[in-house]
Amino acid sequence: MPRYENSDVSFDVPRDWEDRSVVAFAAPPEPGQTAAASVVMTRDALAAGEDFRRYGDRQLLELAKRLEGFQLLARHERAIGDRPGLELRFAWRGQSGPLEQRLVLVPGRRPTVLSFTATIPKDEAARLDPVFDRIFASVRIAGSPDG
Repeated sequence: MPRYENSDVSFDVPRDWEDRSVVAFAAPPEPGQTAAASVVMTRDALAAGEDFRRYGDRQLLELAKRLEGFQLLARHERAIGDRPGLELRFAWRGQSGPLEQRLVLVPGRRPTVLSFTATIPKDEAARLDPVFDRIFASVRIAGSPDG
């Protein structure tokens, strides 16, 4: 059995199980702030014949249907380490107010995609963009020459 390990816990999992772990970090909230910036990384399996760009298109359609006041702000290629990637930037109205999100997609091992979602209160986006740019620039994918 392969072993899952991080700094807090480790355990064995059956070899044929998919890793669906979620990694999430949030900024400390400012006094009176209803939402804090965060970044979440997830893994997902690609559908047969699907690449990460088609996956991104599918996610974009779902987000547009589900999120109140959805507005696509940008869609562009963005390399992550030595791998091609795609960044979708959009705004919508959350329960705590207007939000901006940056969804960065990059192919993982096997037919998977890694998704990095940065969530920012809209009025903090310009100030926090450099922080998320540094986070995205620091990503290294296992199995890549730079990983």
